[in-house]
This record gives sequence, C-alpha cells and structure tokens, in this order.
Amino acid sequence: MTRVSAHNNVMRWTVTALAYAGMLPMIACILWFEQPWSLPLLKAYSLAILAFLAGAWWAFALMNQQKVAPVSISQTLLLSNAAVLTAIVSFVIADNEALLMFCMLFGCLLLGERKLAVFRQQPNYYRRLRLIVTSITISLQLTAYGLTR
Repeated sequence: MTRVSAHNNVMRWTVTALAYAGMLPMIACILWFEQPWSLPLLKAYSLAILAFLAGAWWAFALMNQQKVAPVSISQTLLLSNAAVLTAIVSFVIADNEALLMFCMLFGCLLLGERKLAVFRQQPNYYRRLRLIVTSITISLQLTAYGLTR
C-alpha cells in the first residue's frame, strides 16, 4: 500500500466514523424521549448539524470557483444561507413541527450536493455515506415527531 492510499484510507475511515458518530446524540434523544431535555436537545443539535452542513457549502463553493460558473457559486452560497435561515426560523417558531422542516432541509442539502456543480468532485464513498446518514437522520427526525403526537 502506498503512502497516499494509506492516507486516503485513514481519511475515509475518519470521515465515516465521524459521520456515524454524529448521529449518536440524535439516537440518544430518541432512546430517552420521555426526558424533558430530549426534544429541545434534538432540535438544537439538528439545527447545529444543518448549519454545519450548509456552512460547508461555502468552502466547497469557494474552493471550486475556478472550475464552475460564477452563477453556480452564487446559487450555492444563497441556498446555503436560505437553508440556515429556514432552520433557525423553524427552530424558533415551529415547535415540534420544526422536526418536519428539518427533515425537508436535510433532504434539500443532500439533493443540492447531488445537483450543484460545486459538489461534482466529492468522492463516491462520501456521496454514499451522505445518502445513508441523511436517510437515517430523517428517519430519526420523523420518529421523534411521531413520538410528540
């Protein structure tokens, strides 16, 4: 194994482990849903993850500005901001329905990473990982919403 492929394997393992570990707080909130801290923590953590993912769009856009059209960069930045602002407004005013909005936003961010030009260079393993983790995250959000009914 070459030094580069060993480095890539470590990077891939680290990214994968962190992505799955990032779901642990959501899972804990579902497991202890009867606790008074569970739903507020789930909503706050979900907002933080949405902001993290949307914020990463800025880095992708700026790193790829020589490879894609300026309009694509602008689209990416504006959509990123719209996602975060929608998440914040939902968190503040939508009560438990914020979980449904978060589902939509997680799905929209994933769709954006599939369709927007600035994300074409994403490694295939990361694209698959995002699909799996986003699907699980949406399922957890829907489960929590169902438990509020």
